[in-house]
Amino acid sequence: MRNLFLLVLCGVTVFLPACRRGGAAPAPVPAAAPEPAVVWSALGPADVVYQGNAGGIQDSVRQVIRDVDAYRQMWQEATARQVSPPAAPPVDFAREMLLVVAAGRMTPEDEIHVDSVALRPERTADGRTEEALAAVVRVFQGCRRFTVAAYPIEIVRVRRFEGPVRWIERRERAQDC
Repeated sequence: MRNLFLLVLCGVTVFLPACRRGGAAPAPVPAAAPEPAVVWSALGPADVVYQGNAGGIQDSVRQVIRDVDAYRQMWQEATARQVSPPAAPPVDFAREMLLVVAAGRMTPEDEIHVDSVALRPERTADGRTEEALAAVVRVFQGCRRFTVAAYPIEIVRVRRFEGPVRWIERRERAQDC
């Protein structure tokens, strides 16, 4: 009899709380909307307006050019140390803009490139979301076999964008040194 009493008591303590009166379980919180996918566009040889390391620009530079006057000025600086500088290729600034990247003092084995670009959302200080153009800049460091100074630069054309440009820096070293 005592065992039966203990069995009933255990059953009541297990099942009684499940029968409590109360509201339904709270509704699940809806999941936040996923961030939109960022689509990166790789830049190729057709997008390169100028590439060199002659030393026309000797500083590290990340610059956006959106008008003809700034382009003329930059072209003159970039090609200043060439014996016979090439003519500046035409750029349609109504539809395009230029990204200029220069690495500063390096060696002839080193390179700098704008690898890819993408429009991506970012939060402003006041909590709003706005689009920014992100540009991936890759600096390749060679084996340092030469002690001669070189000043790598690249100018590329991209679709015109009026918002902010953010530079994403990547550094790589040669593997076979």
